[in-house]
Amino acid sequence: MTSNPGRVTLIGALVTFALFATVLMMMRPLMAIDETRYLTVAWEMWQGGSKFVPHLNGEIYSHKPPLLFWLVNLAWMAFGQSEWAARLVAPAFGLLSVYLVARLARALWPDAPERGGLAALILATSGMFLLYGSTTMFDTMLSAATLIGMLSIWGLRGGLRLGPVIGMGVALALGVLAKGPVILVHVMPAALLMPLWAAREGRVRLAGWYGRIALAFVIALALVLIWLGPAVILGGAKYREQILWKQSAGRMVESFAHGRPVWFFIALLPLYLWPWGWSRAGLAALKPSRLWADPGTRMVSIWAIAALIAFSLISGKQAHYLLPEMPALALLLSGMVPTAEPRMRALRLAWLLPGLGVVIAAAAVPFGAFPDLPTGTGSWLFWIVGVVILALAALIVLRAHAGWRAEAWVAPLSLVAIEAMVWPILWPIYDPVPLGALLAAHSQHGVATTDTGYAGQFSYAGRLVEPVQVLGNSADLGRWMAAHPGGIVLAPGALPDVSGLGQIAERHFRQRDWRIYQVALPANPSPNAAPQEPPAPSAAQ
Repeated sequence: MTSNPGRVTLIGALVTFALFATVLMMMRPLMAIDETRYLTVAWEMWQGGSKFVPHLNGEIYSHKPPLLFWLVNLAWMAFGQSEWAARLVAPAFGLLSVYLVARLARALWPDAPERGGLAALILATSGMFLLYGSTTMFDTMLSAATLIGMLSIWGLRGGLRLGPVIGMGVALALGVLAKGPVILVHVMPAALLMPLWAAREGRVRLAGWYGRIALAFVIALALVLIWLGPAVILGGAKYREQILWKQSAGRMVESFAHGRPVWFFIALLPLYLWPWGWSRAGLAALKPSRLWADPGTRMVSIWAIAALIAFSLISGKQAHYLLPEMPALALLLSGMVPTAEPRMRALRLAWLLPGLGVVIAAAAVPFGAFPDLPTGTGSWLFWIVGVVILALAALIVLRAHAGWRAEAWVAPLSLVAIEAMVWPILWPIYDPVPLGALLAAHSQHGVATTDTGYAGQFSYAGRLVEPVQVLGNSADLGRWMAAHPGGIVLAPGALPDVSGLGQIAERHFRQRDWRIYQVALPANPSPNAAPQEPPAPSAAQ
């Protein structure tokens, strides 16, 4: 018996997440609109934009705080302006979350040290966490902040010490800088409802408890003001209104995006539980009697259930909004007792259903089931690769002797198989680099677009050094053409005939045929214009 049970499992979990998150990231292009937008904001900051007030297309970007953009710029400083360096920032916080969930499990259940490694393995190999953890988004940062907050709250239980108070203040500040005040929805229910989960014996006095929570708020506010103070001054009144109200409380009261029904997250619960919660042992670990068994389990249950209720009542909903609750599910599921009855092993194949569904859909593409998708002969090779990977996963699942050893392979191999099968679709249709490169090659006289919803899809992909001007109507187009002879205009479709504007290229991207037009140079340049290079002599000359 080892002196530290679960250490090997924890190391395996960290290696597994790092490996498969990197592979999944590299198997797909930079995805619009979120990933391309966030890297464009970071790129404009890198190009000399404000370090306190993020910008997108030259306009103030108030949708998100700057921490991700700062860290991407730091990665570029350390490793060069590489797309891969930028895309590894968010997964690094996913890796940190895998480590932190093991720390929290060991703190909650010191008499069951093996639960630390198992909680880490469950989180690292859960489908939703692995999928979103490999993307350039804010939710892994928020997950790490939430885990630091939970570790601090549990630390306060043993006595009103200053260390956990500072830790909670840092967690709240990290969450605010990562994604805004939404960190309070993830952390504060467990802090405020301490009397419901703490054991009666040795419980701290309520006045002292809530006083320390208030002090943590003060610490968090002081840390956030280091950024927010200069930002609201430099950003002006409009930025203050956006960052302090519309992008936080405004989303909760009446969302201006991603409005979905109240049952949205309930319907997604099977995906959050995939695959660990799809077994009999996993479901048994989530029985109501188990969720209230001890103080640690009660605290984690309040954390998960309160966030589920709160986000269900908030009008704006996206699947990744509950990613910070995936560690809570991993902690609860770490109490499962694995089963390996031979007669039950065939039922494990149900864990592969998401991959099998994509197998069927991908096989139907060459037969015209999805007419808008490419049907090249090469797609069969990728389909075969995906089927082979799923077959390997099925073999491991059927032959594994312990339940959790089987489940650990399901999501990583299934997601790799799925991305292999959709490779012929992802890269020709969703890769922004070819269109970005075209824009960069003709950008010396300026770039504009008639797409009023343009969110920087091609700016970072083309490494454009100037913002793309968004044109709202034909009058804007005329004025821009007059001011930018030789400039190019990007349009998500054909433009009507405009004098002095000629199409020079066309590319397909995300179900739209994008066209690039160039403004004609003046026939008789002004005396102050730079001299033109004479044409190169032809072969006949």
